[in-house]
Amino acid sequence: MHALLEAVGDAPYESDEAQDVRFCLPDQSGRERWLRLDEIPLPPSTPAAWPR
Repeated sequence: MHALLEAVGDAPYESDEAQDVRFCLPDQSGRERWLRLDEIPLPPSTPAAWPR
């Protein structure tokens, strides 16, 4: 969660038709895109998710 909050920062956000919250963030090429939390690329140093 900490890595996601850092990645999002103060980026603009909005709710889409499916009621998913999307954040306007630059993608890998620097183009701004509207991304859901599960689509945000995290740094390689981010720990793996806790096993379920």
